Amino acid sequence: MRRAIVPLTLLLAGCTLDLAGTEWQKPGAMVQEVTVVEVECARKALEIGSGPDLILGGLLDVGRLAVQESRQAAVFSSCMTSAGYQRTS
Repeated sequence: MRRAIVPLTLLLAGCTLDLAGTEWQKPGAMVQEVTVVEVECARKALEIGSGPDLILGGLLDVGRLAVQESRQAAVFSSCMTSAGYQRTS
């Protein structure tokens, strides 16, 4: 059981959005403006929902969560790009 918790924790730790205002840039935009747009895009990413809630358990749930996170990250990136921002790194 303990072996399954460690990879899941590492997976979820890498899934957080950086809303510090430093990962995205736009000419002339201040950090505060970037952060406001990041928060709005994060809200939009969370609004897409979690997809089907299948009670599968184990590694199948980890896969489902990875797909969900990938979808949310794509929506977030698309939102930031459409607002005129570019990723800094």
